Amino acid sequence: MTTRIVQVGLGEWGADWAQAVVPQVPGVEAIGWVDQNPEALKRAEVRLGLRPDRCFPTFEAALATIEADAVLITADVRAHASLVELALETGKHVLVEKPFVSTTVEAERLADLADLYHLILMVSQNFRFFPAAIRAARLVREQVLGPVDAVRIEFRRSLNCTPAEESFYAFRQPLLEDLGIHHFDLMRMVLGQEPRQVYCTAWQPKGSPFRESPAAAATIIFDRGTVVTYRGNWLSVGVETPYGGEWHMECAEGEIIWTCRGDRDVTLDGDQVRIRRRGHPVVPVDLPEMGMFGRKESLATFARAVESGIVAPIASLGRDNIGSLALMQAAITSATTGRVISIETVK
Repeated sequence: MTTRIVQVGLGEWGADWAQAVVPQVPGVEAIGWVDQNPEALKRAEVRLGLRPDRCFPTFEAALATIEADAVLITADVRAHASLVELALETGKHVLVEKPFVSTTVEAERLADLADLYHLILMVSQNFRFFPAAIRAARLVREQVLGPVDAVRIEFRRSLNCTPAEESFYAFRQPLLEDLGIHHFDLMRMVLGQEPRQVYCTAWQPKGSPFRESPAAAATIIFDRGTVVTYRGNWLSVGVETPYGGEWHMECAEGEIIWTCRGDRDVTLDGDQVRIRRRGHPVVPVDLPEMGMFGRKESLATFARAVESGIVAPIASLGRDNIGSLALMQAAITSATTGRVISIETVK
């Protein structure tokens, strides 16, 4: 069975989805493409060899012309809420890029709408679909080294955008909202806990081209007492980490050390997990075999859910993703106000 999708949003990242991800996933067929920017739509049409009669300037035009099972939304986050709502109202399952939407209020409303129509609404938190993250979550769940007491996460990259990506420099929160949402989501997935309180500070490194702070540090307390210290920097002069960051998880009987996503979903070179039992040396841990990973496996998981109605536990449905969105919002509020922010996670 094939899941037929319409893709909405063909900017740089959306075009990468259309070229490098969607065609590589068995059981998924893109049958329409949408972008309100005529130049972006034409570029994608030429670059990807798309049929002109399947390229549309509006989502409404696409829905009126072709029959699809689902919608892939890779547009600007500011358009997510209206696009998701229209897709659900017209009976389409939805896979939407992160961040899901701009507020938890919008997220709750859309999750309720998906439940009302019995449709799949999934957020593509693609960092979940890497073998190191999956193995780390299992080690925690099985308490191989006992309960987790504290976690230290470091993310360091030296960003160098191309002219086509310059709008990234104007991102509302270029670390916390663009990449931090992945790290926050991984915290919830790997720990199996929900955040309850966060204190965050953000800053501008010298010579930063960003309008908003591309570096931040946060202390997050989770509901079973685990304390996470997180530090990220898009303009670090230190040794770069994989995009998933470097994780040191201190447990009752030792430490779990892991990293994931070394590049843009191309290889698994950045994935590794090691453990160190108290009083013993560090040893590597085997990773699960994965035929696909990252965005490809995220899309494949979504397609399987559309076909079978069964959602894999690893997937982040819209309602589950509210917890990650709430933590991201709270971190931004804390960084803006200088206050400790309590988090009410909505299930």
